[in-house]
Amino acid sequence: MESILNEFKLLKNERITGEELRRAKDHLKGSLMLSLESTSSRMSNLARQEMYFHRFFTLDELVESIEMVTAEDVQRISRTFFDQKHIALTVLGNLNGFKIGREDLVC
Repeated sequence: MESILNEFKLLKNERITGEELRRAKDHLKGSLMLSLESTSSRMSNLARQEMYFHRFFTLDELVESIEMVTAEDVQRISRTFFDQKHIALTVLGNLNGFKIGREDLVC
């Protein structure tokens, strides 16, 4: 948990490097293209696009959208969503008295 909160803090306070952004974009595009090979994943994707956007996006449109993301965009979104009031935690198993409060989720 501490490592994740530290990463959230870094994303909020420092811009990611160009290399890190390139790797993330390449990974996302690769995952997207692989998901299109599975019929069930493809159908789920099409249904999600229809429900949320009322239209279908071509692969070229999706790739173009991914490429438009900047390091500044990542930092701006991080500052919005990696806020203590938006973070939730789920713990499974025998907790042996483990307790955590919202104040422990500061990043």
